[in-house]
Amino acid sequence: MSSVTLKKVSKRFTNAETDAVDQVDLEINNKEFLVILGPSGSGKSSLLRLIAGLEETTGGEVYFGNELVNDVSPRERNISMVFQNFALFPNMSVYDNIAFPIRASGQDSENLDDEVKRIASMLQIESLLDRKPGELSGGEQQRVSLGRAIIKKPKIFLMDEPLSNLDASLRAELRAEIKKLHKELGITFIYVTHDQTEAMSMADRIALIKDGKLLQVDKPEVIYNTPNHSWIGSFLGMPAMNLANSSDLGDSISAKKGASVIGIRPENITVSSEKSKLTGSVISIEYLGDSQILNVKVGKSVMKVKVPNDSKYSVGADVNLDFSDDSLRFFSDDGKYVK
Repeated sequence: MSSVTLKKVSKRFTNAETDAVDQVDLEINNKEFLVILGPSGSGKSSLLRLIAGLEETTGGEVYFGNELVNDVSPRERNISMVFQNFALFPNMSVYDNIAFPIRASGQDSENLDDEVKRIASMLQIESLLDRKPGELSGGEQQRVSLGRAIIKKPKIFLMDEPLSNLDASLRAELRAEIKKLHKELGITFIYVTHDQTEAMSMADRIALIKDGKLLQVDKPEVIYNTPNHSWIGSFLGMPAMNLANSSDLGDSISAKKGASVIGIRPENITVSSEKSKLTGSVISIEYLGDSQILNVKVGKSVMKVKVPNDSKYSVGADVNLDFSDDSLRFFSDDGKYVK
């Protein structure tokens, strides 16, 4: 059983004025792929290190299954970790790097050779087993790092920004490989990233953290379509959700009681040839290849509108904006979602 439960887990580092992790309650299901997502300094890596046992909690409890592990060492937690720094032994071959955890534990066996080759085949690096890390690309080195973690046969796989040092094409390739790996291994994956594309494309669920506080935990599509905080709307999406004070939009949209901020995704707005809910002026246009983004001044707010890449608009043009009322999201002054 490799579920993980955090109960009011906190961490405050020496001389810090605030908690890096603040009263986090989180249940991670057995065999789930959970992504902890947040900006730099949000506490996401600190939270992962608390799960791993690399940091001691200031308060709260960490459970693996039904076992309280606060006082259990990282070595005894039966986990494997992969970091953005590949941390391979430069003087060892790929084969020996992968085999190292087993040899170091004193569990070397006659099946080790078969296991190293099986894992290398799974990661598509079987032709590299005799090479040294310095002869490999960044993507190949990260695959070796993954192989070294897999061979330990952990109950829980922890990853801290493992793709950050790779270029865009390699990140896309390894995202798919890691997701495939999760399915093949059938164990719990906890993955930390600041990259929303990684989170949205890989996660069964996303745990979104800011300033040490867990704001929302849910499936990617739920968090994207129904963020429970205006900050989440502004953090997720390329471009992000439009957020405007209801007073700036006039009487064309009636906000819910208690709501002062209205949110709508750029792709949920259409440009109409007829008079519609909002009228504004195009102040700039961003060409993205597969689409264009119109920046439209509406009252005191600027609304981003996603339109087809062959659309013909010009700066200064007046446009009518339409949308479904169901696509609107309402937030209070403090950012909380108003139902």
